Amino acid sequence: MRQKPCQPKNFEEFWIDRVENWLIKDVDTCIQNWANIGATTLIFCYIDFFGSLVRPKANSRDRFCKFIEEYFSLINKKYDFYKCKLYEDFRCGLVHEAIMKKGTGIFRSTDPADRGYKHLETYNNALWIDLIQLEIDFVKTANKLKKDINTNSVFKQKAITRLRDLKWDLPDEK
Repeated sequence: MRQKPCQPKNFEEFWIDRVENWLIKDVDTCIQNWANIGATTLIFCYIDFFGSLVRPKANSRDRFCKFIEEYFSLINKKYDFYKCKLYEDFRCGLVHEAIMKKGTGIFRSTDPADRGYKHLETYNNALWIDLIQLEIDFVKTANKLKKDINTNSVFKQKAITRLRDLKWDLPDEK
């Protein structure tokens, strides 16, 4: 099925069409179909994208880490503690080498075979993330980011400017 071009008239339309109906639903589709590596890769790429709305001029690592600090760590402080490992070993491993680096693992808390593992905990010298919890936290942070952007006109204009840098033609908003 083709994805028709999105031509949002404002930030709200962009968010609904591209973030809610595309990014978030794609992650959920991967999870529903047991595409664990795909879902994890998408989440970490989208964290990088969201970080670019928070820190438009920063490099990828700084954007990613800033978003983890300002959003994910509000849900679980361990995200902040492990942000470098999440970036280097999960995100960069998956994006650049198509495999997570040694010392990392993914599990699903909904899978009986994965009992005993805990989200953002080490087991057998590896840092494990629960994909189900990661998705829940990802959706929460996306919702908070949207709220923060919509309630702060300076932040909103900064986000719109960043989206324009990415070739989205969005008008200025109040």
